[in-house]
Amino acid sequence: MMKNARWDNEVVLDYIEQHDSDAFKKHDEKVLKTIAKKMLLKKRPIEEIIEFTGFTKEEIEAL
Repeated sequence: MMKNARWDNEVVLDYIEQHDSDAFKKHDEKVLKTIAKKMLLKKRPIEEIIEFTGFTKEEIEAL
Protein backbone atom coordinates (compact mmCIF):
# COMPACT_ATOMS: atom_id res chain seq x y z
CA MET A 1 0.00 0.00 0.00
CA MET A 2 2.78 2.46 0.90
CA LYS A 3 4.63 1.72 -2.33
CA ASN A 4 1.53 2.67 -4.31
CA ALA A 5 1.11 5.95 -2.42
CA ARG A 6 4.76 6.86 -2.96
CA TRP A 7 4.50 5.99 -6.65
CA ASP A 8 1.32 8.07 -6.96
CA ASN A 9 3.05 11.04 -5.33
CA GLU A 10 6.03 10.71 -7.65
CA VAL A 11 3.76 10.62 -10.70
CA VAL A 12 1.91 13.75 -9.57
CA LEU A 13 5.13 15.62 -8.81
CA ASP A 14 6.64 14.57 -12.16
CA TYR A 15 3.53 15.86 -13.93
CA ILE A 16 3.64 19.15 -12.06
CA GLU A 17 7.34 19.57 -12.77
CA GLN A 18 6.83 18.96 -16.49
CA HIS A 19 3.65 21.01 -16.92
CA ASP A 20 3.71 23.71 -14.30
CA SER A 21 7.18 24.37 -12.96
CA ASP A 22 5.94 27.43 -11.03
CA ALA A 23 3.57 25.27 -8.99
CA PHE A 24 6.37 22.79 -8.37
CA LYS A 25 8.71 25.56 -7.21
CA LYS A 26 6.03 26.97 -4.88
CA HIS A 27 5.46 23.52 -3.39
CA ASP A 28 9.21 23.01 -2.94
CA GLU A 29 9.60 26.42 -1.27
CA LYS A 30 6.66 25.73 1.05
CA VAL A 31 8.24 22.45 2.16
CA LEU A 32 11.60 24.13 2.75
CA LYS A 33 9.96 26.90 4.79
CA THR A 34 8.25 24.28 6.94
CA ILE A 35 11.58 22.54 7.50
CA ALA A 36 13.29 25.82 8.35
CA LYS A 37 10.56 26.76 10.84
CA LYS A 38 10.85 23.39 12.56
CA MET A 39 14.62 23.75 12.74
CA LEU A 40 14.22 27.22 14.26
CA LEU A 41 11.83 25.84 16.88
CA LYS A 42 14.42 23.21 17.76
CA LYS A 43 17.02 25.99 18.12
CA ARG A 44 19.23 24.66 15.30
CA PRO A 45 22.05 27.00 14.25
CA ILE A 46 21.22 29.43 11.42
CA GLU A 47 24.22 28.12 9.47
CA GLU A 48 22.75 24.61 9.55
CA ILE A 49 19.35 25.85 8.37
CA ILE A 50 21.05 27.72 5.52
CA GLU A 51 22.92 24.54 4.57
CA PHE A 52 19.78 22.38 4.52
CA THR A 53 17.35 24.82 2.89
CA GLY A 54 19.48 27.11 0.75
CA PHE A 55 17.73 30.16 2.23
CA THR A 56 19.67 33.26 3.17
CA LYS A 57 20.05 34.36 6.77
CA GLU A 58 17.58 37.19 6.10
CA GLU A 59 14.98 34.82 4.65
CA ILE A 60 15.26 32.55 7.69
CA GLU A 61 15.01 35.44 10.13
CA ALA A 62 11.86 36.62 8.32
CA LEU A 63 10.13 33.32 9.04
